[in-house]
Amino acid sequence: MAGKSGDRWISRILCATAALACLTACGAGGGRPAEPGSAGAVTPASSAQSPPVQSPPARSAPGRAAAPAGAAVASTAGCAADPATAPAVGPRHLSHDAAERTYLLALPTGYDGRTPAPVVVDFHGFKASKETQEARSGMGRLGADRGFVVVTPDALGEPRRWNTPAAPEAADDFGFVAALLDDLGAHLCLDPGRVYAAGHSNGAEFAAALVCRQAPRFAGVAMVSSTSLATCPPGAAPATMAVHGTADPSVPYAGGVISGSTTRVPAATQVIDEYARRYACAPAVLRTVAGMGVERMRHTGCAGGAEVVLDTVVGGTHAWPSSPDALADRVDSPAGRSYQATAAILDFFAGH
Repeated sequence: MAGKSGDRWISRILCATAALACLTACGAGGGRPAEPGSAGAVTPASSAQSPPVQSPPARSAPGRAAAPAGAAVASTAGCAADPATAPAVGPRHLSHDAAERTYLLALPTGYDGRTPAPVVVDFHGFKASKETQEARSGMGRLGADRGFVVVTPDALGEPRRWNTPAAPEAADDFGFVAALLDDLGAHLCLDPGRVYAAGHSNGAEFAAALVCRQAPRFAGVAMVSSTSLATCPPGAAPATMAVHGTADPSVPYAGGVISGSTTRVPAATQVIDEYARRYACAPAVLRTVAGMGVERMRHTGCAGGAEVVLDTVVGGTHAWPSSPDALADRVDSPAGRSYQATAAILDFFAGH
């Protein structure tokens, strides 16, 4: 991030850097400067001896999200509420910590107020907004079609940014999300065992930190354009997915200096290997093709049935794959333009 504002960010972050901190990014489209963040060395697992790339097994057509086989379905107090009193979809607000917070709400198609629904909270990136995030990811539209309640909140500040380790002076976003989920659970029929966080760039870093800080409230996390390492409490192993482009100019896929800063970050593969080590995943790494120009590295057999997945978008930049930003991004990155990242994330969440 160039300019005086970026310099102030860099100095704060470098002072806060610790030996295994989160990686940071920004929410602007591909090729725009990233928000500097903290990073640390990680110990890579032995994925170098993984089997060669194979074709993936046939996938069934995506449908409405159902609880994984054998899973007990819990419910929130909102399941006893009159469905006619359910919150209206679209822009909404919630007062928290003396601030008026705003978010977008999408309900599953055919929501009946009696069937506990899974929840996705989708976080925008640095300088972005709930509206731009929905335009980029389409999480509300696609998630509702698949049976998810989707919440897309706004950060505070000028410019907007989430309360990550790189921005400790920002608003109490962790408390805001907890209060938001509590409020929604009181009025909507939700499955508290199937709450997930997703995010783009700075929003991805916040999502990773949130899932660990509020474990076991969240069952999984998906990070786009920032493969960020967060430290969960002992015993917590949320399902973890990352989507990262090899030509990301803001947060280098192969590791290196974040755009607009002097902060170095580890490679995306190193971070994923470290998650797999922490979550006691099986030694073998499954390598498949998740789509044209998209290579999937999948760690299975993790604690609690979790998985750790990295989808590498060959030639992809800092844009959310298949978003309008990506469509106008790089002519030599068909994967970035065609890979349906949101659908892949929802498929991943539906399995956990």
